[in-house]
Amino acid sequence: MDFNIRAIDLKTIYEDKDRQETLIRASETEWTIVRPGLLTNGSLTKKYQVITNLTDVTAGKISRADVAHFILEELAGNRYLGQTPLLMY
Repeated sequence: MDFNIRAIDLKTIYEDKDRQETLIRASETEWTIVRPGLLTNGSLTKKYQVITNLTDVTAGKISRADVAHFILEELAGNRYLGQTPLLMY
């Protein structure tokens, strides 16, 4: 596969993401927007950071297994309802 992404493609992708998030925030639905770092195929560790203040933060890596763990925990507990947490190690 060719994963060569041009800057114009990224601009469009991020504009779409912003429109989607605006719609979600404006809805009457309870929501959490999960923002994983660079996804890996690593193991479940349950030892990841959940960052809600994104000031001066650069995303790191996180396994798909740990993202799934966070999502299941969030569905059960709603700790980050109405927030956009970044997940990474």
